[in-house]
Amino acid sequence: MRNRTLKLYVFFLTCLLLTSVGYADEGFRMVKDSDGKEVAVPLHVKRVTPLIGAFAQVTCMLGAEPKISAGVPKLSEMFYKIFPSLKRTTAQSSNLSLNMEALIATQTQVVFGPTSFFLNDAAMAQLKASGIAVVKISNFATIEEIKESIRLIAEILGEDAPLKAQAFNRYYDVMLQEVQKRTSAVSPKLSVLALNFSGGSYSTINDSDIGAQYIKIAGGINVARDYAIDSKEIVKSINAEQILVWNPDVIITNSNPSRDIILQNPALQTLNAVKNRRIYVVPTGVYLWSVRSAEGALQPLWLGKMFYPELFKDQSLEREVKSFYKTFYHYDISDEEVAMILHGAENTLVR
Repeated sequence: MRNRTLKLYVFFLTCLLLTSVGYADEGFRMVKDSDGKEVAVPLHVKRVTPLIGAFAQVTCMLGAEPKISAGVPKLSEMFYKIFPSLKRTTAQSSNLSLNMEALIATQTQVVFGPTSFFLNDAAMAQLKASGIAVVKISNFATIEEIKESIRLIAEILGEDAPLKAQAFNRYYDVMLQEVQKRTSAVSPKLSVLALNFSGGSYSTINDSDIGAQYIKIAGGINVARDYAIDSKEIVKSINAEQILVWNPDVIITNSNPSRDIILQNPALQTLNAVKNRRIYVVPTGVYLWSVRSAEGALQPLWLGKMFYPELFKDQSLEREVKSFYKTFYHYDISDEEVAMILHGAENTLVR
């Protein structure tokens, strides 16, 4: 009897607390964050704050652009062109992760993303005390985790977002399977290095990065697969001597300036990739294809065409980009815009 009374007391106390922080008007529902912890969110979510650009992209892709009340301060020009309301929203919400009062003032109902990178305990407590649900989504290092993150974001958004997430995840699977089917029998496979130059130094990725998964699916061997495997950093700093030891057949890089620096470095002129001019710049549209974003669904096809053009000569990357933008962004992209994306143009990059 005492236990039952206690449970009823806790239940009514919970209802009272939820009522006091703004759930009273429409009720609430529970979602599980990436740690499996249940979080109460409004039954009908109207205003959200994604903490990173990739999740802002997913939110817009799921049809919830109008629900973004605050967000990351820097996105690409292509992002703003397709989702113009975000330029106004993000301009008003710069450095929100450092200014809880400004974030609370946007009347956002849910904040989601890798919270440990942006919010300390005091900030979390301040948001929750203001009736803002905070949903941790920090597992997105693999293809399966990205799909789960998209599903979870859709669950938070509600309405028809879950159906859109299912459609996207099916497309993602089909793209990956189609590329892998074509490259699985390739032998010998090309050796590949993801190499970027920024801030005066070179960096790469090992097999803990989703970009390495895409390389493998496209029939490449990541020469840096075991490099700095115990490091907690996402990108791994390297020097020219190590690059020479690897001597990759192909180099992929995230920007045209990075490619130019690699090509012009006297110390790297003996590399097979440099001698054969097999250095390719990753496309960037609404978001960079090689990182943890929904446009990563297009990355394996691009890699496959760069690595083994004869295996993909019947596949039009331009046509696939147009179809992707029409289907998931409801945007009729022009030939000029497609060319810009595939060129990795600077005005498409997030800075």
